[in-house]
Parts: sequence; structure tokens; C-alpha cells
Amino acid sequence: MGQLTSTEASKGSHKEIFSEQRIRELFQMRIASILTKGEISSIASKVNMNDIENTDAVLTFSDLAAILNLTDTEEQTDPETPHDESHNEGAPNKHMEESSNNSLNPVVEILYRSFSALGKLPFLRTQIPGSDQLTIKNVLIAFAVHMGYMSRMWPHCDYLKLVFISFAQAPSAEHIETTTDVTNEKKTPPLDKSEKEVHSNDSTHGAKTPGYTVETIPNPQPHPEEDPKITSRRIKWGSLQPLVNYNDIDMDSLSVSAYDLAQVLSLLLVVNSVPEQSHNKMQQQIRTLANEKWKSFEAAAFSVLRYLDIEITEANCKDSRITYDTYKYAMEGAMEGFLRLNFHKFVKSALLSSIVPDPQPVNPVKRDENPSKGDEKKITRPFTPTRLVDEATISLLGLFMRNIDSSVGITPQNVVELFNGAQSGFSIRSLESKIFKWQAPTIFMVSGKRLRSKTILKNKRYQQFDAEYPRHFRSSEDPKKTWQSDNDRITYAVFVKQPWKNSNKNNFGDEETAIMAISPRYDVFKSKRGLLSAGKSIYFNNQGMGVGFGNEQPVNKNNTRKYLPGTVSLTIEPNLEFGVFRHIVNAGANTPRFFETSSQSTVCNQDYEDRFVITDLEVWGVGSTKELDEQRKQWEWEEKQASARQGVNIRNLGEERAFLEMVGLVGNQGSGGSM
Repeated sequence: MGQLTSTEASKGSHKEIFSEQRIRELFQMRIASILTKGEISSIASKVNMNDIENTDAVLTFSDLAAILNLTDTEEQTDPETPHDESHNEGAPNKHMEESSNNSLNPVVEILYRSFSALGKLPFLRTQIPGSDQLTIKNVLIAFAVHMGYMSRMWPHCDYLKLVFISFAQAPSAEHIETTTDVTNEKKTPPLDKSEKEVHSNDSTHGAKTPGYTVETIPNPQPHPEEDPKITSRRIKWGSLQPLVNYNDIDMDSLSVSAYDLAQVLSLLLVVNSVPEQSHNKMQQQIRTLANEKWKSFEAAAFSVLRYLDIEITEANCKDSRITYDTYKYAMEGAMEGFLRLNFHKFVKSALLSSIVPDPQPVNPVKRDENPSKGDEKKITRPFTPTRLVDEATISLLGLFMRNIDSSVGITPQNVVELFNGAQSGFSIRSLESKIFKWQAPTIFMVSGKRLRSKTILKNKRYQQFDAEYPRHFRSSEDPKKTWQSDNDRITYAVFVKQPWKNSNKNNFGDEETAIMAISPRYDVFKSKRGLLSAGKSIYFNNQGMGVGFGNEQPVNKNNTRKYLPGTVSLTIEPNLEFGVFRHIVNAGANTPRFFETSSQSTVCNQDYEDRFVITDLEVWGVGSTKELDEQRKQWEWEEKQASARQGVNIRNLGEERAFLEMVGLVGNQGSGGSM
């Protein structure tokens, strides 16, 4: 064990020195003491290890997939087969070859490397043989990081930095060699005589091994053979220099593969789309969605990735890298909390769930197993994806809602389709009839293809709209930016908390209204707070001016029609055929300012527009189970009343006609009567 030097003892500073090997052992003991026995045994059972004490057993990619429940049902480890270490040495990917068609293989391999890197804590720069292989003890440390347990022993732990380091490209061998000596010099101050004695007496590593001075809680009853577990608890791990300075890693020298980050984001978007429920059900849904809808979530992940770097595409992602500054800016901005919350949710549900054999459909329609009295007929409503909204979209909307600090959550279970232009027709009247009855928050979604020169030059309806919509760019300018493509599919969503209403004279809305860019890139535009307008940024004009967000009320009188777009605005013309999203940083003083400009590092300083031909428009209601049920009952009642009004009582047809003839409303020639 470490020993207190005489100099330190006299000063009462309670510092002890331990060898590097001893620090490793005590750190791992402390991690094991933080995790519960159930969590540790869960990890062991999923790889069929009988002896959890053998924490140096090397795991394969398939072992990690089993621990995280990321395998197909038929690929899961046979519980009767004990873990075999002999085939693992130097071949972590052996089992993955058997399931080469699994779309989850890349993300499992990335997590394998990430967990191996986190498992090096507290010495992140370790280059000892075998340090890149994943062992049980590495998994325990990685789980402690993602579960948030690390802060219990390391209060100033920077989670985002640790995760980035674990995903980042390792420094080159030359960099490691040239910096190792410098790092060793920084480990401890020069040793005095008493400290040298400590090292010479350390049987673990020999006389020449450098030690680490750490603050400790003094043992009131010191014993030369103190239990190592007690020692691990006495150490104030936040004082260990390799943790304080992250082992002197130069963050500017590190970068993460854009492809790797896209795979991780895809998995976390899957996790984000699954509502909180029993851990078994969560893992079942995560595994099912990941296996069946991976491409959809991957597309959403690339949209999010373009918030970090707007130039990244699926074509160039394997050659693109993300720096720490870029990553940190995004993760502390529009993606705040996304990594931490979803890694925690994913790891926790994996630990606390058992492997479910035969996963069922993600949203089965079924009766409650134990319905309460008076609720026997209540059924779980299935989520039905549309052209604009699927599980991946729900996940992006959930990220969006959390970013705007809304108390309204988005899950597949609390949304209902109110209007779908592809089904109901693109008519402002049809839109009005479908959404005005909903008395809870809504998500307004519009999507289309970027306008091309042919439409601009030849479409008369667009030209009329363009004449009424004020220009920002001069005719000699090319308004299209380098990151905008003619092939872009443009999709925007708007969160509207207040019920919809006709607003032909005055806008409505509040400061929770926000605009979200979904594709081709993710972005968030929050309402400006504290305005005299109190966030009244929405109009629904059924007298020929359409729908607008972030605009002043349009002018429509005396044969004058004119839109008044704000600095950040989304305008839909009355035929629901064309839309314009405008983002102007350098606007005049009189331009309406309802929404904040983009926080994306490239776009935040640019003026741009997205002009598009609308191909899809949907509005989704958001509410609690109670609101959804009440709204459904109201709709059913209205439909019955409408049917009753349209119906004809055949039995009384003769009497009704005689009465109508008597009052002169119908006659032999079918003409109306007179007074």
C-alpha cells in the first residue's frame, strides 16, 4: 500500500504515494465498489463467465454486442456455453465475421474501441501490450463513465472530453515517444529522501518506478495490511494528476472520424426515440429499431452531423474528421445533453434488462395486461409512420424539444396525425378543418425539393408568389451557398404550443414557438425572448396569404398583396405549393425579428434562403394520453353527427316530402315555391 511520508505527516497534509500499477489496481477496485453486484453480474452473465473475478479476460466484438443487446436474436450467445478465452487473443472480431450482414457491426466495433480506451483510465495514454483489447474491467470502467458514476469519485470529470478521447484517433507513435518523457517529468515533483524510500519499499513495481502523489482521507486506525478496498475509498481520486490533466493529452492533436461519429449518433438516435419504460421493453425496442430501421436513423444522424460540419456528406464522411473544438461547440449548443443522456439510458437499460428471445413489433396494438376498472376497452394506439414522420424523425423532434427547453415531450405514443396533404389534398381549407379542432400543441412539418431554374422561369404561380415576396438578394447575385445543392430535400418543422386559429389581422403564438431544420441538415431557431410582441410570430391567413412563421401580418388590401418576412422566417403561400425559409443576419432595422439566427458555426454569419416546391405537408398533434383520448372521442362524435345530418330516414321519406310540398319548397317541377 502507499505510505505517508514523514514530511507530509508533520504538515498533516495527508498525501500518499503509490506506484502506477498500484494506482491501476486501486482505481479498478473503486470502480467495482461503485457498480452494484447486480450490474457486474449482469455483464458477466451475458458473456457466460462463471468467474467475474477474472477481469482480464479478453472480449470479442460479439461479446460486447451481447452485453449491449445489439445482436439479432439468433446471434445471441448460447447461455449454456461458457466463455472461451482461448479464441479471443488477438482476434476480437472473430465472431463478427459470422454476422457480416448485420448493420450494427460497425457501431459495435467503434464502441469496442471506445470502451477499450475508457478502460485505460486513469492513464488514458497507456501503450502497454494488450491495452487496445477489451476486457471485463475495461467494460466496468466504461459503464461507470456512461452511467455517471465516475463523478462520485472524480467530481470534476468532463464527460464530453472523455467520450471524445475514447472515439478520437490515437496520437502517432512518434508523438507518443516524444511526449512520454515530458509527461513522466510532470507526474510528480522531485523526490526527497523519504519519497525515495517509499519507492524502494514498493514491492509492486521496483525501485525505479515513478510514483503518484494523491490526497487521501487518513485512516483513523492505520494498519500495515489495510484492505485494498478501504485504501481505494480513502484516495481522493480528483487529486490524481493523470485525471486532473487527462494524462496530458493534447486535445488539439486529436480528431474523430466523421463516419464513426455518424454510426454512434445513429445508435443514440435509436435510443432517443424509445420512451422510458421497463428496461426489457426498452432493449427490445432498441434492438428491433436498430436492426430494422437503421438506414432511416443513419440518414438522421448525417443531418445532425452537418450541424457539426456543414460540408460533411455520406460520400466524404470516411475521409472527414471532427476536431475537439467543433465537437464541443455542438455538444454544448444545439445538442446539449444528447450524448450523456442517451448513453446513460442505453447502458443502464442494457445492464438491467435480460435478453428477450423473440422481439415483437415495436408498437403492437394490444390491450393493457392489467386494465384498471372502467378502462377495460382502452387499447395501446400504434404509431404509423408517414412520408415525413417515422421513428427517426420522432427522435430528432425529441432532441429539438429538449434543446428549446420545452416541457412538452415527443414520443411515438403521444403524437397523432392531424393533417396529411398527401391524403387530404393541399388546400388551406382542408388544413384548417383538420387542425383547428386540436386544443393542444402541434408540430407543423413541410418538405419539398429545392426550386430549380426551370420552375423559377416558367411557373406562373411561383412568379406571382415571388412578386409578392420581397427580395433580399440582388438579381446579379447567386443566392445559393456552396453547401446548398439542387438535389437537396428540404424539410422544416415548427413547434406551435398554442391552438391554431384564423389570424387574418393579428398574429398569434408565444415564446415557445421554434423552428427546426430537419434536412438536409439539423438546426434550431428559437424564439427571441422578451419582445413586446410576446412571441406572436404565427399567422394563418385563409384570405389568400397562406401560413407564416416569423413574419409580420401580410398586406392584402386595395389590390396590394405583400409578404413581410422576418430575419428568420418560414413562409408558405396560400396554395401550399411553394415555401421559403429565410435566414438574414444583416437585415435592416425595421425587419421583424421573432427568431434567433442559427448557432451552426458556418451558417451563423451567412444570409441564405431555402426556396422549395412543397411535396409533403403534415401537422401532428402532441398531447398526453388523456388529451389524445378526449380528442379522439370528440372526433368520433362529430363524425356521427355529420353522418346523421347527411342521412335520410327512408321510413319517413313520404311524410317529409309532403311537408316540403305543403310549404312550397318542392313541387312537381322541382322549382321552389313563393310566398
